[in-house]
Amino acid sequence: MTIPPIVVNNIEAIFAEHHDWLRARLRRSIGDAFAADDVAAETFAQLLATPLSHHIREPKALLTTVSQRIVYEIWRRRDLEQACLQALAHFRSEEYVGSPEDHMLLLEALRAMDRALAGLSSRECAAFLLYKLDDLTYPEIALQLEISASVARRYVAKGLLHCYKACSFAPLA
Repeated sequence: MTIPPIVVNNIEAIFAEHHDWLRARLRRSIGDAFAADDVAAETFAQLLATPLSHHIREPKALLTTVSQRIVYEIWRRRDLEQACLQALAHFRSEEYVGSPEDHMLLLEALRAMDRALAGLSSRECAAFLLYKLDDLTYPEIALQLEISASVARRYVAKGLLHCYKACSFAPLA
């Protein structure tokens, strides 16, 4: 599907008018000029890839929403990478020396977990991982994430549902 020329021209106008504003805003919130430039570029790339058929009335609100989603995805992946590195450090410790096959299986399991939890926010994902990997109770998760126990329970339930759906739709080997 091709984007009508009027929409592309609209996005070009938004880029010309708001690109510097978006980069400056992202630099303040992220604190890294290079990452801010990357997020700004990805924001406009996503806008160009999205079929928009109407005039954008609030371009700054749209840019803020799209860029914030990209930043949250980056943070979620960073948190997952940190959890992976901690898990690998545990397996590389003196207590456990695994074979290269074990390490490959672990990485594959972590990738599958990442795909299964892709729709969760970073806090929901953290609550789920604390519950499943660290065996924390809802009150302990609530204390660590500074949320209520009922919210911790809801986050864990959402994580379990995501995993169930991911397993339900996975092709059988």
